[in-house]
Amino acid sequence: MPFPSPPWQLRGQLWGSVFRAAPPDQPRGLFVVAFVSYEAGSTCEYSELLVARRAEGTSSALTVRDMWVDSETSREAGRALWALPKELAAFHHDQGTVGPVARHSWRASTAGRTLASAEFVDASALSARVPVRATTRQPVADGGLRVATITGSTRGLPCLGHWSFAPDGALGWLADRHPVLSFRLRRFSATIL
Repeated sequence: MPFPSPPWQLRGQLWGSVFRAAPPDQPRGLFVVAFVSYEAGSTCEYSELLVARRAEGTSSALTVRDMWVDSETSREAGRALWALPKELAAFHHDQGTVGPVARHSWRASTAGRTLASAEFVDASALSARVPVRATTRQPVADGGLRVATITGSTRGLPCLGHWSFAPDGALGWLADRHPVLSFRLRRFSATIL
């Protein structure tokens, strides 16, 4: 399947939380779990659920452990360009606002079964725009690493976040875990290389 070459433009919203947990095949640590909506102005418009942790041997880069999207183009590009472990899923997103307070609910499912759902309450509309920079480091089959760099800006604030994970699903190791903190990145604008 053909897909655009880098750089990709990214425009949208992110709702995330940090969990302390121990997946079955990795040591205990901090994991970022997030729903992302890539919106108009992005190279590809789609929804995403991701799980990442700090890349080994670095202070700030992330390694994506799990990722689901609802776009075949995004799945194929993510795998080929950045070695991201993207799979397909279906997403549902509801939202509402009262003054500066926004409420969002998300659900991702595969084969009709829920992987994860989450609810967020935030006031990020009041936040100032700040620069953002992120790096992913993904292992590849030959033992090397594929590095992607994301630079841009966003409005962001901590928020209230509540998650639910299917105990018998791919993220069952997060079931009954409570976030250490939650946050919203509002109207981010970035480039990934």
